Parts: sequence; structure tokens; C-alpha cells
Amino acid sequence: MAAGCGEVRPFRWDLAGAGVRRVRAGDFVQLRPLKADLSALRDALQPLSARVLADNSSHFGRTSKIVLFLSASSVERRAISACGTGNTLETAWKAAVGKLGKLLPREEDWRWVKADLAHSIRAWSPEALVSEIAETRRNFFRRGIAFDPNFNMAFMEQELNGIGGISFDGEKRLILRFDRINRYLKSSRKLAPLSPDVGGREAWYTFETSGVFRDRTRPDEPVRTLISGGYGNGIRAEPTAAHDLRNLVESAGLYLARQLRADGSFEYGYFPVGQEPIGTYNILRHSSTLYSMLEAWEATGNREIAAGVEKGLDYVVREALRPAGDRAVVVDHANKGEIRLGAQAAFILAVAKYTGLTGDDRYLDAARRVAGAIVDRFLDSSTGGFVHVLDGSDLTVKEAFRIIFYDGEAVLALLRLHELDSNPLWLEKAKLAFDNFVRTDHWKHFDHWLAYCSNEITRYLPQPQYFEFGLKNAFGNLDFIYHRDTAYPTFLELLMASWKMIGRMRESGLDIREDAHPALLAAIHHRAEHLRYSRFYPEMAMYFLKPGSIAGSFFIRHHAFRVRIDDVEHFISGYCLYAAAFGHIGAGGDRVLPERA
Repeated sequence: MAAGCGEVRPFRWDLAGAGVRRVRAGDFVQLRPLKADLSALRDALQPLSARVLADNSSHFGRTSKIVLFLSASSVERRAISACGTGNTLETAWKAAVGKLGKLLPREEDWRWVKADLAHSIRAWSPEALVSEIAETRRNFFRRGIAFDPNFNMAFMEQELNGIGGISFDGEKRLILRFDRINRYLKSSRKLAPLSPDVGGREAWYTFETSGVFRDRTRPDEPVRTLISGGYGNGIRAEPTAAHDLRNLVESAGLYLARQLRADGSFEYGYFPVGQEPIGTYNILRHSSTLYSMLEAWEATGNREIAAGVEKGLDYVVREALRPAGDRAVVVDHANKGEIRLGAQAAFILAVAKYTGLTGDDRYLDAARRVAGAIVDRFLDSSTGGFVHVLDGSDLTVKEAFRIIFYDGEAVLALLRLHELDSNPLWLEKAKLAFDNFVRTDHWKHFDHWLAYCSNEITRYLPQPQYFEFGLKNAFGNLDFIYHRDTAYPTFLELLMASWKMIGRMRESGLDIREDAHPALLAAIHHRAEHLRYSRFYPEMAMYFLKPGSIAGSFFIRHHAFRVRIDDVEHFISGYCLYAAAFGHIGAGGDRVLPERA
């Protein structure tokens, strides 16, 4: 299929655990012979083939068939897939390998290889399937589609996701995008487009897959068996989140490090179907992303993750920090020059984390001045309530309320600053605001920032009403949190911050219902595993336009698989808290950042 199998070839990526990063010139990756890797994949499918053959008899009749999809990617380009059918695994395999070999004659294009067997085939009228798709949450249609009974024109779920084959029309209805499907057929499979009469056929067919994956750039990794069905469909079954935390955190942290530009700003994000950049910016999310990078560095000891954090903080000081008398404010120039409470808090949190980890206090004075602005400009000294947005031109109130998250974030920022400099003003004003939270039943918003600051304030002021507030914030929405189908990464943060607070309550002998403890623990472990289903493992990333650029990151499925820096940050923060509580990451290395240029 390709000459030179087994040679040592130069390769531009290091894919340790899918924590993709550029490597130094001259680095190499040793590839095993392609024939050996394909044999290993075929052997891994063998135990599944008898069950699949039996299952498919309801579709094919007395002479059942194996339907096999074989996909390969160079890491830098979208995977190409070929479908082979046969009466046995061997004949279906030979057909698929032959087709894919013609499409991808170079071994360099077979870095990531995946094989899937189709099963659970179901016939639909075109009208019924179109209706089913329209009523399913965006990107939550988890089956492949074949437009003929013999699978000559068939597409796995992952292929449809990667090309945006199910997307909105001009009226925001979910439809099959035949324009994209036909473009994919022409460019990737070198096939003619679907005929115009496809909608008039008697039946279309949906199917599920069971598959295996091999990362040929990782010679020590085994063939991975993939989850079949459910929210985790198509990603590796093992290791689970609880046993792979270092990899989950480290690869996401390295992804964020790669997004830092030379001037200290970030590549904000992408829609990976077409690798379209997100053309907005948000200085709040800039600072909070820096915070999560510091968390990932703290958890893993990988200095490369945080090497650019100073550059990112310098960007805020240089581009966004503005004097306001003897105070300072963080201005969001990309959003009408607004001065948002959340942006002030996020900057303080990033500085506090940086200072606490490194002992370098060069940004601390700026954080104090911004905290002073929170106290003077945003906080009502009589009620403890916050205003949310100031006008950048004259610092007058532009919006009293913007989003609920700002309140808890601001209190947490004051508390974290107090931890560093012990200024009683910060604790006093945090208490004033938190008393307002208690008085107004703020816990009903079920906000992760409220969980953070509940845990934090009870370290200094272990008052019963504060603990009660934190418990209501955690348990009042627990059933919804457990069963939520979207990733919602801040849920894990909420649960873990509450878990920390409850741990101190138990250590202090404070009363907590014993039946509440296992319910919270069950929700924690469930959400930790559920978040893993939104990770771009290689076996999923390979179907998008530029797989190597997104591998190891996290996505928001119902927002067109969006990968944005603040999305990734929340996955990191939740997993770091989870790891700290359950001891699955041992920090390696020292925490000394590279010297400044």
C-alpha cells in the first residue's frame, strides 16, 4: 500500500496522550509497519464480528453481511473513510483496505487508524428520519446514515459530525446538509454526489457502530476499544476519567498554551468543522484562561503549560488596565470599552493564583488597585449588592445586572486577595456581599462561583448560615446536574467546591445528613466521566478539518463542537479540583517558570 513501512520518518507532532504540541526540529517518531498495525486492528474486531453478523441478519436476510468502515488520518488533515462489505470479517476488511489504499496511497496519511463495524441497522422512510433529525438536539443525533440498503453511500456519525452534515438551515431547523455531504463525497471519497432522487427512495437506514482505534504515533499504546452507543459513542472506553486525569488536564493545558500569541493575547477559539476562527474577544475569559493554565501547571508540574502566563498577564496590564484615581479598572476594549465586574474579578484571581504559586508579586499592586475599584465602584456599601457593568467613558453605571456569575466571582476574588495580603478590608467587603447573598436566597441560581466563595468564606468565617447557603447551592439542583445531557463543565466545579466545604464541615463535627453525602459523591463521579465525552480524543478529532490542532482540547457539542479558550478552562478547573480531592494526579517537577526574556 505504501513503500517504506517501518522506516524512521520525521514527524512534526508529539502526540503524548493526544496532548498535541509542536516538537523541536530533528525529533522523530518511530512507526511500526503499517501491515502489523492493520492486523492488530482486524484482530481486535474479530470478537465483535460474530455478534454483528447475527445482528445484521435482520437487515440483510439469510446471507448476512459484515459492514466495515476503515478510516485513516495524517493528523494534519481530515480522515478519509472507506466502506467494505462481505460475508465475513476477512472479506469486508479486504474490501475496505483496498478502497482506502487507493484514496490514501502514502503511509504518512495513516497515522491515526480506526475501524468500525455497523450494526443495529434500522429502516426509516426519508420523511420520518428527517423529522427525527429535526427534533433532536443539535449534534446529538448519534447514529450513522446509509442512503441505500447495501451501504454504497453510508456515513458514520463521526463523519457527519466532522463535516457538519447535520446542521441548521436558514430558518434554524436541523436538516441533512446534502451540499456538504456531496462536497465530502467528491473531495474525500472521490465519488459522484448523491443523485437528486435520493429523497424519493423507499427507505433510508440508520446504524450504530462498534469500533477500535490505533494511534500509530504512540507505539506503546494498545489498540483502543471504543464505546458503542450512548453519550460517549465512538471514543475510547478505557481509561476512564478517574484513571486518566493527568492526561486530560495536561493535554488541555498544552492546548491553551498553544493558543497564546506573541503579544500575549489568545487565539480565542474555533468552530472545527471548517476550522473557522471565532472573531470576538473577551478580556474576562482571557484572564480566567490564564488562571486555569496555572491550575493545570500546579496539578501536573508541566512547565510548558504556564510558560506564557506572564506574557498573558502583561497583555492585560498593557492593553486593558486603566487608572481610575488611585484605583484601576480592567477595560474590555473588544466589547464597547465596557468595564465589567467579572473582568475585574478574573484578573485578580489570575494574579492571586500566579503570586501564590510563584512567590512573584510583580502584579499584586495592580490586583489591589482593581480590588479597590470593585469595593468603591461596584459594591453598594449599604446593601452588599453589586452593579455589573460601568460605562468606559465616565465610569457611571451602564447596567446594574448583566449575568449572575459576576457576583460570586467578585467575592471569591476579594477572598483570594485577602489570603495573600491579609488586608481586613477584602474580608470585610466579601462578608458584606455574602450576607446579601444569604439574605436574597442567591443560592437559587445554583452557580459554581457561589460554591467556590461559599467554600472560601467559611475558611475564615465558619458561620452556620454560610454553610447552609453552600449546601443549598449544591443540593438544590443535584438531580438536574446528574442527568444533564450537555457537558456543562461548571457543574463539576460546583460539585467539587461544595465537596471541599462539606469535608471541612465533617472534620469540624458539623451536622450534615449522611444520605446526602453518597448522593453528592455519585453526582461528582458521574459528571467527571460525562465531561470526558466532550474531549477531542484522536479517534474523534480525526474527522474534523485540522485534527492535530484540536486534539486534546474540549468542545461544546451543541454549539457546533465549538472549542473556545474559556470552554477548555472550565474542563481543566473541574478536573483539577476532582484530582485534588481524589488523588489521581501527582504533581511532578518544580513550579518555577522560565525566566522572563
